[in-house]
Amino acid sequence: MNERGERQLEQLVHRELRSLPELAAPETLVHRVMLAVHVKERQPWWQLPWVTWPRSAQLGSFALFAATVAGLVYFGASAWQAAGIGNPLVKVWEWVGSLSPLWDSLQSLVNTAGLVAKKAGPQYLFVGLGVAGSMYLLCVATGTACYRLALNRR
Repeated sequence: MNERGERQLEQLVHRELRSLPELAAPETLVHRVMLAVHVKERQPWWQLPWVTWPRSAQLGSFALFAATVAGLVYFGASAWQAAGIGNPLVKVWEWVGSLSPLWDSLQSLVNTAGLVAKKAGPQYLFVGLGVAGSMYLLCVATGTACYRLALNRR
């Protein structure tokens, strides 16, 4: 539909809705709303959202959750091992161990950046941050331009 037709349809719907008589609220509406508010206020704390619980109850429930997850992992791995399938935790540690070259590379990169920053001084750090920020803004501007060009309906 063209833009002019959409505008006319919008005006027609607006006129029709304005011509309708105002509806009166049911007599019991206020009573029902106030009753719902009071029922919500009188709920026990454990039926309210977790963030509104007392701090001690939040800490206790979080500790219980963490202990439950740890128990499930431990006893689940033990059950897998007892069934002869093998311990899945060993597989996880093997996978994590395979990432050690990546960790070593990242650690040496951070150490190199620290040495360069220490030797070059803070002004080069600010220049580098300025260049990185400018590149980020350039990418955002280019993406916005491409988006507008792609969705241009004219």
